[in-house]
Amino acid sequence: MGKVLKVREVGDPILTKQCYEVNIKDINKDTIDIIEDLKSTLEYGTGLGIAAPQIGINRRIIVVGTKKGNIKYYDAEEIPITAMINPSWKKLSEYTDVQYEGCMSVPSIRGKVERYKYIELTYYNENGEKIIKQLNGFFARLVQHECDHLDGIVFLEKVKEINGFATKENIDKYNLRREKFNEE
Repeated sequence: MGKVLKVREVGDPILTKQCYEVNIKDINKDTIDIIEDLKSTLEYGTGLGIAAPQIGINRRIIVVGTKKGNIKYYDAEEIPITAMINPSWKKLSEYTDVQYEGCMSVPSIRGKVERYKYIELTYYNENGEKIIKQLNGFFARLVQHECDHLDGIVFLEKVKEINGFATKENIDKYNLRREKFNEE
């Protein structure tokens, strides 16, 4: 069982740094401890995914997962808690959509972000096994968001519309999550 750690918030310099890759041939106790801390911090908090820099660790590790009832996005599916080491993705089509995103590192603001709808994800699990999956919809959005953290990017940098921000409270009050889609 990992420790629940304080989530670093926007303004913390670690959130702007490119993370170091994990040596897949040497997944050791330190790497497993980071994963367990990420899992515990995610399960304790309100997020759907978390990246190592959000707990102050400059490594290419993310953990995603949530139960369907905890997701407010229109196209979301239940995602088992999954640790991903050195994740990377590539788009499978040009189709995108725009939805509000939130982040545990930006607790009270949401922003409209355009993401690819169909991606191929490659990562390593805790046993060093290479996994390749095709993702779409919400799961694809979540992975792109968390991978951005590994490259020192917070979603606020990806909001393009001048009126593309809302408070967490107004998202629910005005049902703004239902705004969508830019299929090209």
